[in-house]
Amino acid sequence: MIHTDLIQSLLEKKIGTQVSKIKPVKSGQISETYFLEAAGQAYVVRFERAGMSDTLHKDRYVSSQLVSKDVPVAEFVCVDEFDDRTYALTRRAPGKILKDYTGEDYERLIPNIIETLNEIHQSDLEGTTGSGNFDERGRGRWASWSDYLRSVADEEGAEGGFYGKWHYLFDDSFLQRNIFNSIFAEMDSLIHYCPEARYLVHGDYGYDNVLAENGQITAVIDWANATFGDFLYDVAWLDLGQQMNYADRFRSFYRERELKITNMDERLRCYYCYIALDSFKFYAKTNQVTPYRWMVERIKVLLNN
Repeated sequence: MIHTDLIQSLLEKKIGTQVSKIKPVKSGQISETYFLEAAGQAYVVRFERAGMSDTLHKDRYVSSQLVSKDVPVAEFVCVDEFDDRTYALTRRAPGKILKDYTGEDYERLIPNIIETLNEIHQSDLEGTTGSGNFDERGRGRWASWSDYLRSVADEEGAEGGFYGKWHYLFDDSFLQRNIFNSIFAEMDSLIHYCPEARYLVHGDYGYDNVLAENGQITAVIDWANATFGDFLYDVAWLDLGQQMNYADRFRSFYRERELKITNMDERLRCYYCYIALDSFKFYAKTNQVTPYRWMVERIKVLLNN
């Protein structure tokens, strides 16, 4: 963690006003996050972890230039460098993150959660290229969406990415090769159902990346995992993790708007597999055995339905 005195000194020089009430709120794999106040307004500052280059630049690019204007996002004040790390200062949106809502309070938010996600998928991708994960200039790393999906089993360069050379985890951790390979085979058998049409996909929608207040979404944040690909990936993400029958809710949403979604079941099933595979890698890499076991059981349930 960065000492709050250093953050105060850095930001006061940057924005030219007194900074106070600095409070650490999140320390994840990608960034360290702090709340603060300046000139009577609330802000958020995030410091990118070493080796996670360009995630904050990408976040600003998506929020400021790419996402549909009808989607509420964080307002960026600046993105700069400090001690070989990138940091971003944004205005703090009102409201609480979705995981802090439960019961009827969460249920009331669901229509707006669906509408906001659909609006994200209407974003204009003119001037962007490629598929899958993309950089801060809108350049996707893969030639096709199917190539991106299959890459979940590939190792990265020894110095590249979060996972790097990760196949050793099959031998040195609780990551089970037979389960991984079985689910990969299921995913691969379904990829031909998945279209190559490109949409903006948040990739991590919900949980702690969406804020809401008074029944309305106030901000969609953290676009580090955003991709160019099939919009149904976001539906699968919500349905797999939150278990709120999101797949059926989106079916009703599309039907009410007379939108024909081809091969929806097969596409969702494919993305359930991809999400599970990527989660297996993440949990093994970060030594989180309990969520790993939960995901193993969850994907078994989904694939047996």
